[in-house]
Amino acid sequence: MQEKTVVTRYRNPGNHLGLRLALVTDLHNCDHTNLLQLLKQQSPDAILCAGDILERHDEGASEWTGARIDAVINSIGKQNAMEKFMWLLDRLTERTGRATHEDEDTAIEFLKELPSIASTFYSVGNHEWYFLPSDYQMFKEKGITLLDNADCLTEVNGQKIRIGGLSTRYDLEWLQRFSQKDGFKILMCHHPEYYRKAIKNTDLDTFDLIVAGHYHGGQWRIWNRAVYVPRTGLFMKDAVGQFGKLIISAGTANTTRFSRRGNPCELVIIEI
Repeated sequence: MQEKTVVTRYRNPGNHLGLRLALVTDLHNCDHTNLLQLLKQQSPDAILCAGDILERHDEGASEWTGARIDAVINSIGKQNAMEKFMWLLDRLTERTGRATHEDEDTAIEFLKELPSIASTFYSVGNHEWYFLPSDYQMFKEKGITLLDNADCLTEVNGQKIRIGGLSTRYDLEWLQRFSQKDGFKILMCHHPEYYRKAIKNTDLDTFDLIVAGHYHGGQWRIWNRAVYVPRTGLFMKDAVGQFGKLIISAGTANTTRFSRRGNPCELVIIEI
């Protein structure tokens, strides 16, 4: 049985702008009723959707395949022995099922509701190989800002901030340009390993806040460690939580073959 969704709160270190941000990741087209209610109750100034909200990874629907996406993800930094083992294990045990069109409608209806709560920004995760023409039309009609290796300057509750989205199919040339812009900058980066391997402690690391998901909190958590993070590691301490200016969400749905234990789905609220 899936644990209920909780609200997890963080305060971003550094300058404070008096803004409240909601972070939503890894919905994967699952039920969103409780999540939507929580969002309304929290009254955020902006909503950051940091990847894998929709399921858009059907083989043959675009030029992208699982193998190509895997190659892109693996090309960031150097894989250690544990990561190589976990990728092989996941390959051997992964399920072949894909989302149905009915499932896709679930997350679409969720996204349609968000702009009525707060300004909404959406970056791209590893389950979003493509978007349908109807998706783009909905983003435009509802005023959802899609940031696919792109950034924008926006005003949130009287404060000007820059928000960018580094996609699974990353563009480091765009990231370089974004990193050099002035002002308070937020990077939505679905993969925590992208920040840790390609950005942290480099000249790209100029962001005031980085938000991520992808790890699902490790599915099971024991003694504050993630027992199993697919394709990444075992008994990880840093699969969810706040690590300086990097905040990693445990995600908002239960989608893997193992139900969550000690690791509830979460809506993250960040005060900046």
